Amino acid sequence: MIPICQLNRDREEFERIKKRLDEFFQRGRFILGYYNGKFEKVFGNFIGKKYVVGTGNATDSLFLIFRILKSKRVGLCASSPLPCAQAIKRAGCEIVLFDTYDNTGLIDIDKFKKSRKRIDTLLAVHLYGQAEYVEILKDICEKKGITLVEDCSQSIDTYIDDKHTGNFSTLSAFSFYPTKNLGCWGDGGAVATDDKNLYENLQRMRNYGREVEYSAMQEGINSRLDEIQALVLLEKIKSLKIKNEKRRRIMRIYKESLNNKNVTLPSLRYFETSNGHLFPVFSERRDELKEHLLKKGILTEVHYPYPLHKQKYFYQEYSLPFSEKLSKMELSLPIFPEMTEDEIKKVIYGVNSFK
Repeated sequence: MIPICQLNRDREEFERIKKRLDEFFQRGRFILGYYNGKFEKVFGNFIGKKYVVGTGNATDSLFLIFRILKSKRVGLCASSPLPCAQAIKRAGCEIVLFDTYDNTGLIDIDKFKKSRKRIDTLLAVHLYGQAEYVEILKDICEKKGITLVEDCSQSIDTYIDDKHTGNFSTLSAFSFYPTKNLGCWGDGGAVATDDKNLYENLQRMRNYGREVEYSAMQEGINSRLDEIQALVLLEKIKSLKIKNEKRRRIMRIYKESLNNKNVTLPSLRYFETSNGHLFPVFSERRDELKEHLLKKGILTEVHYPYPLHKQKYFYQEYSLPFSEKLSKMELSLPIFPEMTEDEIKKVIYGVNSFK
């Protein structure tokens, strides 16, 4: 069976990490120690941000961002992942949902520009590893007095021109969930910023709001990047560029080789910018395609089966037609750096043989 993503194929990487574990144990500090501090600096250099604050996960990263911004009404594309909406609600904010367009999963900018819905914050999600049009959204938000926030959970090593995603907003969130392009061995996340005051505030907020031992000076939660996960990430970031190029190569092969009138490939924006985190295809017979590929020994996933406004907790009466259509058509094909040539060929044959 060909997996959609397999996390335990890179034995060489595993051995490198194992060698560091004895050193980790000898240091004897397992929370907010050497590895956390070093990873925050290394990752900041990688994405081009002055400051990085490691957190327990990206959902907490977004929660902290909305709390520090004192957001009240947050705009979000209805095709975004569930954790984005949960972070907004948990921060005590109202969610204002916008539709996507075509099969992108990105905000319909024309409708957003014309919208009279009042928001103070817009969360731009770089879905599937492709770049949202944040360079355009940033300009619109500045004119409307809206604070732009980027969710880069799926877009590590994704660029717009030469700028890494996360550099179009004051605050941006990142995820190191195991299936991400830079994934640790458990949960992990980060917030990035160039603002020193926000950085120092976030450092306190992720650690109970305290500045000195057991003395809170502000609101805070317990959401720290585990020290051992920081060690894992320090090793994995060394090969990230190489692995992402392997993902992009598979993207190019799929683009050139997939040929089925029942299946639509991702948008041009995807192929121009994506890091290959996911490879979505679209079909009005999505469920049949999924079953066909399963019979061929190919695992796939749906990202995501329900738009946010159709989920019970976030339910809205109105219709967002493109988001609803996308949820019924999207299917993610296997893509990961260690895929073999034979596996790639089998996926291509599986899709092309669907009738």
